[in-house]
Amino acid sequence: MAREGSSNGATSSARARRATGGGRRSGSEERPRLSRGEQTKVSIAEAMITVIEGGNPKPTAQQVADQAGVSLRLVFHHFEDLESVFTVAAAVQQERHWARLGSVPPDRPIDARIAATCRRRRRLFEAITPVRHAAVLRSPRSTTVSALLAEGRRQLRAELAATFAPELDRLGAQRSIVLDAIDLAASWENWFILRARDGRSAATAERVARHSLNALLA
Repeated sequence: MAREGSSNGATSSARARRATGGGRRSGSEERPRLSRGEQTKVSIAEAMITVIEGGNPKPTAQQVADQAGVSLRLVFHHFEDLESVFTVAAAVQQERHWARLGSVPPDRPIDARIAATCRRRRRLFEAITPVRHAAVLRSPRSTTVSALLAEGRRQLRAELAATFAPELDRLGAQRSIVLDAIDLAASWENWFILRARDGRSAATAERVARHSLNALLA
């Protein structure tokens, strides 16, 4: 019953944002009211997140249906395939954790900006790692998931560029190299290596990121 296939990344991402009520919004903005069908789609996507966070990065459609308390037929009534479920799940994650993102004001002292950046990324990365790792596993066979990962990387890079603009703008021709270096040092990929491969604690991974940014910027 489950079908494979990849759709256009931008189109699928837009559909996912509509299913969850839209993209980025401030805390004072209310989420648009979802239709019953959209609520069901979000519930199924949230069930996939729960299964993934429980330690299964590649749940089957039946496992997602069981977690959601719905039939397999209902899953595929609302979704074309498992990739479509995952795309909405990724949009739900974006909604859930977006407030953890955001650049630190560039007029603060450099030590304070580095500390705040690493602290925020620790909270974010610890929250998103199960689903992001699942996305990485899916990305070679999915243009949609690859696009979602690339979008996240672009956002994180842009936030570093804004936070550390005073230091970067003084570097001239070396600006792009140093931005590449701090982007790598503070990336989710580096965080995942430290936490999953090397078995470091979250506190240690944060200290490594802070040390790296200090060495590159301060």
